[in-house]
Amino acid sequence: MRLNGLGIVTAALVSLGFSSSVTQAGEDMAWFYAWNNTIPQEVIQNFGERHGINVIVDTFMVADEAEARLAAGRTGYDLAVVPVEVLPRLVSTGALRPFDPAERARLNGSHPRLMDKLSEAVPMANDYAVPFLWGTTGIMVDIDDVLERVPESALESWDLLFDPEHAAALADCGISIVDGVQEVVAIALNYLGRNPNSMDAADLNAAFDLLAQIMPYVDTVDGSQQEQILQNEACVALTWSSDALAPQSQLGRDEVRYFVPQEGTVLWADVMVLPSDTEHPEHSYALLRYMNEPDVLTKVSQFSLALSDIPVSHSSLQAIDLEILEQVAPKDRRDKLFMLTPRTGAEKRLLDRRWRRMQLGM
Repeated sequence: MRLNGLGIVTAALVSLGFSSSVTQAGEDMAWFYAWNNTIPQEVIQNFGERHGINVIVDTFMVADEAEARLAAGRTGYDLAVVPVEVLPRLVSTGALRPFDPAERARLNGSHPRLMDKLSEAVPMANDYAVPFLWGTTGIMVDIDDVLERVPESALESWDLLFDPEHAAALADCGISIVDGVQEVVAIALNYLGRNPNSMDAADLNAAFDLLAQIMPYVDTVDGSQQEQILQNEACVALTWSSDALAPQSQLGRDEVRYFVPQEGTVLWADVMVLPSDTEHPEHSYALLRYMNEPDVLTKVSQFSLALSDIPVSHSSLQAIDLEILEQVAPKDRRDKLFMLTPRTGAEKRLLDRRWRRMQLGM
């Protein structure tokens, strides 16, 4: 867990997370819950200097952790970031409140094509979510190691992972898969030519059978694949674009590349939501408006390597977003990107059980 904050915050306070220490933070503090390693310190510090409110950023590594914490209530968070597909489950537990329409109207306009996709996949996003960052889920590859073992043509396809012969050939240099069952199953279904959001028993059996064939060659199933690649513990990773771009962009590792396979993949979107138990909604809206400013989004995009929601017609966003866009969503693959549709609690539990059993070889 990584904590960003303005002012002095003890390790003990951070470790308490969503306990009473959060709700007792005081009138001059705001709590922001977001993905690990996405919000730069500069952004938080500038907000504090402008508004006189110390922002404490609490973080999570996997979506299930965020969903469970918000659903449990009594978080004291004033603003949170979650994947859009978890919205219906959080709303059903009373964990979120809708945004004030007047406050939403004050925000910069969202990218129209992204908002259309969001509304189609999750209609309640119009009331309960403000689009924030987005990207794709693809393949991070250490080119040198991989091409020693498989043909170059495999780099443009999910065959690189889902063909058992290729997976076996890559096993000695390491394979890592993101710990996101709905995304991975959806990608497998799409690769098989089936509806990526299907919950039909025959479709799920086909997807898990495909994944089970390669699982013996997978070293890790984790919330982030950066470390495995950087430490030369993996040469291939099924992972989020924001994680995949870091070795090349931030560390000059040109041999590490990110690919969107030709069969298509998940277009993911993170949204800002309003926890129902916030005691300072005025802090929530002040932070929301600030995080929606193009200059702030530029800094977040540069730091997280995720694409911002604001259209790139804003001059401050053009350089970083256009650079990332070419890798994250190549023009010739954009019509093959799809969003995840929400799962009910029962459907999510079914997927989780099968995911864990498969990893245990059961």
